[in-house]
Amino acid sequence: MALPLPPAPTRLQALAQQLNRTPPPQSGETKVKFDIGAAYMVTIPSEVTLVKNDKNNPVTYESDLTLKASNVRLEKGKKLHITISKANGYKLTAGGVELAYTIDGKTPGTKDVVANFETKAPEQTKNLHIKAADPEFAGEYSGTLIFAIAVADAKTTT
Repeated sequence: MALPLPPAPTRLQALAQQLNRTPPPQSGETKVKFDIGAAYMVTIPSEVTLVKNDKNNPVTYESDLTLKASNVRLEKGKKLHITISKANGYKLTAGGVELAYTIDGKTPGTKDVVANFETKAPEQTKNLHIKAADPEFAGEYSGTLIFAIAVADAKTTT
C-alpha cells in the first residue's frame, strides 16, 4: 500500500523558510593597544654652598644637596638610578689649593648609585650630604659634580 506524500512546498513557502533561517554566528577581534614611554623629571641644584659647622671638633664645612624626582613613570621592575659620572677627584680648589670632600661619608665611584627613584608621584627626594674639612688657607673653594641619570633594573640597585 502506498502512503500519500505531503504536498510539495510552494515556491513562496520555500522562500519564507530561507528568510527565517538564522545565519551562523560570526566573530572577529580587534587589538586595543597604546604605548607609554618612561617619563620623569629630575631636579639637581646648580649650586650648593657648604656652611661652617663649628659644633664638630674639628670644624667642618657641610651641606645637603637635595636631588628631586617628580612624576616618575617607569616600566615595572625598573628604577631611576642617579650616579656621579665626574667629580674631579672629590676636590675643591681655591688659588691652587685643593681640599677633599665626601658625599655621605664616601667618594662614590662612577658606577655607584647615589640615589634611586621609583614610579611614584608627585615628588621624591634624596639628600646627599657633602662634607669638607676646615681648610688651612682662605679662599673661595669650588668644584663640579656631574650627574648621570639612567633607567635600570631595580635588582641592579647598589
